[in-house]
Amino acid sequence: MKSLRWRITLWFTLGLLMVAAVFVTATHAHLQHELRLSRWERAHPEHPDWKLHGSYSEAEVDDIADELWRLSLIYAVPVIGLTLGAGYWLAKRSLQPVAEINRQLQAIGARSLDKRIQLAQADAEFRAIENNVNALLARLDGSFRQLSEFSAQVAHELRTPLTLLRLQVEEAAGRVEPGLAESLQDELSRLSDYVDQCLLLATAEQGRLNMELKPVALRALVTEMIEIYELLARSENRELTVIAAEELSVTTDIRTLRQMLHNLLTNALRHGSGPLTVTLMRDKAESVCRIENESAAKPRGDSGTGLGLRIVRAIAGHHPQLVFSSGLEGGRFVAELRWC
Repeated sequence: MKSLRWRITLWFTLGLLMVAAVFVTATHAHLQHELRLSRWERAHPEHPDWKLHGSYSEAEVDDIADELWRLSLIYAVPVIGLTLGAGYWLAKRSLQPVAEINRQLQAIGARSLDKRIQLAQADAEFRAIENNVNALLARLDGSFRQLSEFSAQVAHELRTPLTLLRLQVEEAAGRVEPGLAESLQDELSRLSDYVDQCLLLATAEQGRLNMELKPVALRALVTEMIEIYELLARSENRELTVIAAEELSVTTDIRTLRQMLHNLLTNALRHGSGPLTVTLMRDKAESVCRIENESAAKPRGDSGTGLGLRIVRAIAGHHPQLVFSSGLEGGRFVAELRWC
């Protein structure tokens, strides 16, 4: 048995059975000794003043001893069942603080490191575990906050120098070789975009992302955004298809929704292959935006920084009604935004 609960149950049952076996064996040996060596004395039924003296025969002794063993085995079956039940119940009660710690730890994520586990009733050993786990969570919370704040500060500090560099390159465009000027502009634009992504991620993971939730027509928004991505797909000889049977109205923040769709579509074009499909549908009472394409065997071109999906997860985790999921399904990579 791999379960600690069952191991404790079996050890409890085995210990109780060993004690019972020692008791029965000692009783059996003592009874045999008394029956073989001791003599009995009783009055005659018809003559009370007569005294009869005698002892048990070997056959009688064996018969009595066998009866003792038989009764012991008969009673052992329900005793074993009761012992297993009692042992399992005791093991479950003893390990209840461990189950409670696991349950509370599962509810703690990157945005809830300020939570602490609390045990209503526990022994000193479990109290020590509770205190150590809470101390670990406090250190993780402090380190995570420092890292997020540092990332946000770095990204914020880099925005101004990059903006100044872009302006200087634009002003010097007439004095610099056109090809070099264009290359510098592209690199500075890429760096600026990367800094903005880092700043957005840090803001979302710190829980400081401001959202203005209001009804948004999802099909109209996707249709408006999809034109530029259709051009990018055609440049790579890929087909981009939007499937929307009906207009869907979702309550969301349009700015962050645009950012999530941009990241998902860019990720699909950069890392995927084959046809790209965007499906807008209603699943029972939920509105769904599903983006899928074939998963490339090897990364094509720039492998990226891995921020795209992470930013989408961070934003979706901050949204009260939005659930994001992604993964491989039958060789195709599927990313899904679901409004509950």
